[in-house]
Amino acid sequence: MPAGLLHEGETKFERYRRHQEEEVEDRWSPFEDAEEWDLAEWLVKNLGQTRTDEFLKLPITRNRTKLSFHNNRSFLQRVDALPRGPGWSCRKVTVRGNKEDEFGAPLEEEVKLWSRDPVECNPFFKADMAYSPAKAYADCAGQHRVIDEMWTADWWGETQKALPKGATIALIILSSDKTCLSQFRGDKSAWPVYMSIGNIAKAKRRQASARATILIGYLPASKLDCFTPDALLPGQIQTLSSFLLLPLDNTGVEMVCADSLVRRVHPILAAYVADFPEQCLISCCKENRCPKCLVGANERGDSLDSPMRDPESTKEILEMRKNSQHPPEFEENGLRASFTPDLLHQLHKGVFKDHLVKWCIDIVGEEEMDARFKAVPNYPGLRHFKKGISTVKQWTGREHKEMQRVFIGLLTGAVPSRVLVVTRSILDFSYYAQLQIHTTKTLEALQTTLDVFHANKDILKELAIREHFNIPKLHQLTHYVQSIMLLGTADGFNTELPERLHIDFAKEAYLRYQQTRL
Repeated sequence: MPAGLLHEGETKFERYRRHQEEEVEDRWSPFEDAEEWDLAEWLVKNLGQTRTDEFLKLPITRNRTKLSFHNNRSFLQRVDALPRGPGWSCRKVTVRGNKEDEFGAPLEEEVKLWSRDPVECNPFFKADMAYSPAKAYADCAGQHRVIDEMWTADWWGETQKALPKGATIALIILSSDKTCLSQFRGDKSAWPVYMSIGNIAKAKRRQASARATILIGYLPASKLDCFTPDALLPGQIQTLSSFLLLPLDNTGVEMVCADSLVRRVHPILAAYVADFPEQCLISCCKENRCPKCLVGANERGDSLDSPMRDPESTKEILEMRKNSQHPPEFEENGLRASFTPDLLHQLHKGVFKDHLVKWCIDIVGEEEMDARFKAVPNYPGLRHFKKGISTVKQWTGREHKEMQRVFIGLLTGAVPSRVLVVTRSILDFSYYAQLQIHTTKTLEALQTTLDVFHANKDILKELAIREHFNIPKLHQLTHYVQSIMLLGTADGFNTELPERLHIDFAKEAYLRYQQTRL
């Protein structure tokens, strides 16, 4: 047996199948057949408990169907008989604030942290898994790297060298984003934390229906009244987040993998997917700083090669903070985490829509910009903004991409040539960054487009459009090449997926909870 493989085993699904065969159970058990299974799935997704009970008691349901359950109670008994995933647990955590009571003692507040064991949540995809790193090249001489999946990038290979021979790494990918639950009124919110592993192919991870990214917990979304409004809360968020990862044992744990082989797996946090405000919260970093490097607060608009945050010094700072010390580096620099590029918020919505489009509108005028969008002829595959863009109030990532496809042509003849160079450099960067496979040449081209932008951006100062370029999202572009080299292409870490998962794991769950109370 190859090194690193301990022995053969059984996955949970295989054990359940074997149990069914031994007990001579039907594959649709505890339901009668496939049709009853489909009805049960529809009831769970679309009706609350009261409505389910009413539906099952209708004369037409009782007389014309022969269901094995006749009311909501018997229906839920069959649902409860199905195999269950990892159970949920609730931990009460006491948070000590910086406010004091009348006796001078710090105020404390108790919050609830809901979580599941991330090891037990490990998803299985037999045909889409990798268990060891690899390097791919576009030429026989090995001069031009090819990078797409996480196992073709540098982080896995470098980390593998520090582990015992035969060890298998589970590349943990976390993502989080606070979201509002209430509709029309109220302020109910949730803070889901999702997990996937980089061993799964990115095409499978991107499919929301594949359940390759799963929910492992909810951070407390309550307002911490024990803190003053100007208090630095990221440290508390980072502490609460660490509780979710306590079951992960970096020393290795024997685990049955998707191919039914037992390996000694080392789950290690490799990447964190979040928008910029969330990155600053998780890394305990102020929003006028970069959560990845030590660039100065007023230097983020320059093309600088700033030093990255050092993991060893981070450990020392954390240890000092743990011992009730207050090192200035904690508040000034924050912590270091492997944050990934965010195509949606940094490129499409951020640099393109919020900045580049606004700059160009300031140059040509809103009416002229709308007129040019309206004048674009209809063509298959291109979106026609027949009413212009000024009247659009709610933008999506798809609309941003549609605008990018025609934006250069719209500006021709309306802006100075150097503004066209700036615009093209940003759009070229956006398209290179979205490539699903990168090579050494495409990464060089990605960096070149950013250099072209910085070489020509001063035209916007000359036109009195901008006074400075100290923009956080613009600075994040300087880290794209390094992030892709370390962790793989950016399309495997987009924040669009966590926002889509909010519907299933937060919003619909909350709505269904509200229905059960009716």
